[in-house]
Amino acid sequence: MPPPDAPLDAGALRRTLGPPAGPWASVTVVERTGSTNADLLARTGGADPAPDRSVLVAEHQDAGRGRRDRTWDDRAGEGLTFSVLLRPREVAVERWGWAPLLAGLALVEAVGEVTGRSVPAALKWPNDLLLGADPAAKGAGVLAEVGAGQGPERALVVGIGLNVATPAADLPTGGTSLAEQGADVGREAVLVAVLRALADLDARWRAAFGDVVAAGLVDDYRAHCATLGREVRVLLPGDRLLEGRAVDVDRDGRLAVRAPDGDTTVVSAGDVVHVRPAAR
Repeated sequence: MPPPDAPLDAGALRRTLGPPAGPWASVTVVERTGSTNADLLARTGGADPAPDRSVLVAEHQDAGRGRRDRTWDDRAGEGLTFSVLLRPREVAVERWGWAPLLAGLALVEAVGEVTGRSVPAALKWPNDLLLGADPAAKGAGVLAEVGAGQGPERALVVGIGLNVATPAADLPTGGTSLAEQGADVGREAVLVAVLRALADLDARWRAAFGDVVAAGLVDDYRAHCATLGREVRVLLPGDRLLEGRAVDVDRDGRLAVRAPDGDTTVVSAGDVVHVRPAAR
């Protein structure tokens, strides 16, 4: 197995994940770019549209974006930064909000596969990957964006940033990596595992026409969501603060939070802080 920081083998990735036998239509690896999400969003339509299930991986990304317009600059060879373009025409656009949650599920499944489940992995709603025992730290984030096209050009792009071999000195506060959790795994193996898992989840989602209950996806998400059962603070749009116990994730991917007075609020977006573990 190549060392964790070895350059990705673009040809091997295409043979494994691309046509004719792989689940992805196109797999491209570039040495450097500003943002893989921005690059694929630019190809949702126009003269050279990217096909459904396109993958773009960057060895180095220097203008990456996260939720709430956060930015980051990753170091080549330490992590994985990649985006996928999906055109799920079987699913109503109103249900596309589940795409980033599926990406989070794919990360959990892939980490379990490549580490032999030696590294605890869970999700903080909506789609941050948590690694390690309690208190866990963030190992990956997901950002989904819908392109501007209409009709057959309509597409969404899901970007993932995962810390694989990142050493402690390069990690942000509250962050971790597979290497810091004791996992000696190569980036290529991790990438293949994530993309295979995501392709399988995407296929289940489309086969059910976006009905995550019928597909069993909402139950899978709940089973891996560390936010459920915890006391949380949720920073909502407009800098409003919601505090209470996270009690459910519904079929629309929204988080239900029960306040101390018993009132339950359902939120579709917000930054979550786990205040403390639920009582056992």
